[in-house]
Amino acid sequence: MNVPIDGTHTSAARMAYATEAVPLAPGSQPGPGREAGSGKSPLPGPLGAGHDALDGPQPAAPAAQSEPMLQTFLPMPGAAATPALSQRVRLDLIVVVAVTLGTFALSAGLELREWLTEITHPLEHYQIDELPLTFAALALSLAWFSWRRWRHAEDELRLRVAAQRALAEREEDNRLLSQKCLMVQEDERRSLARELHDELGQCLNAIKLDAVAIRSMTHGKQPEIETSASAIVDLSGHVYDVVRDIMQRLRPAALDALGLQDAVAHLFGQWRRRNPAVECSFVASGDLSGLGEVMNITVYRLVQECLTNIAKHAGATRVTVTLERRGGEVLVAVSDDGRGMDLQAKRIGLGLVGLRERVEALHGHLQLASEPGKGLEVQARLPIPGSR
Repeated sequence: MNVPIDGTHTSAARMAYATEAVPLAPGSQPGPGREAGSGKSPLPGPLGAGHDALDGPQPAAPAAQSEPMLQTFLPMPGAAATPALSQRVRLDLIVVVAVTLGTFALSAGLELREWLTEITHPLEHYQIDELPLTFAALALSLAWFSWRRWRHAEDELRLRVAAQRALAEREEDNRLLSQKCLMVQEDERRSLARELHDELGQCLNAIKLDAVAIRSMTHGKQPEIETSASAIVDLSGHVYDVVRDIMQRLRPAALDALGLQDAVAHLFGQWRRRNPAVECSFVASGDLSGLGEVMNITVYRLVQECLTNIAKHAGATRVTVTLERRGGEVLVAVSDDGRGMDLQAKRIGLGLVGLRERVEALHGHLQLASEPGKGLEVQARLPIPGSR
């Protein structure tokens, strides 16, 4: 069972939201929709092992092409002016005129009026002879009724198209806002990792050096102080290891130092060492260099989140990570043979929501394939900016 995770809502929810947001009066023309822009500010520069790499240059990420969003719903009002539609309207008018003239010729040739008069004359007591005029009035009334309904449907269509155009603009704004939030989040993580490295790391090193010096001066002379100094050395080393792991999670230094493919391979290798009972497979193909920092961090976080979820919830015995550049897009797939999940069930966690937001911020597509007891596959397709 495949369920695309592309952030769309139901048609009813879309229409209710958009119609409420744009109260366009009947008969007024909706304004042209704003062209979906894709101005994206780049993420901060790479985080290295030292302070110089942390303050390195900040490369700009190329702008991504926006997707046509209105084609999913209804054609725009401009479609009414197409030559094919105008030709159909002319043909319909010709049919109406031909039927009218044919009816007149048939009535004149067969003298239907006189014939109807002869038939209905014996029933004049019941006023049956007034039915032809009554039917003519009914036909005219139905024509007027149809014209009114047509005008009403035209106004409704105009409102719906305007509402969908406004909804498309707001979806694009939400996508840009989501991307900006993710970039701000990465910037904060980078700043926090730098502060941990420069401030807390240096302080821990100073504490450890002082403890080593105290232990050396009291060696064999004051056993109690020597024991306390050794404990401080061990504890400061442990705290430094914890801080280093936190910095790695906040901003992967391997991503800046090794590139996307090697950084994901390093991440996968670390996860495999922490889960030795799981059979692991990593496959990478294509040229994965030069994708830009935004694309690199998105792919890295996607794989990182999937592996974290597998370790917490899946109970899998086999995990496969695939990273491939295929044409103008990057394909990322993470699959396992664990418990799986019911894709139709309501989920409380925000893990998949975060993955979806990251992928959609780059105009990508996230898809899940799973059944209870048959594992889960997460697949993301990310278009490469500037590629055809």
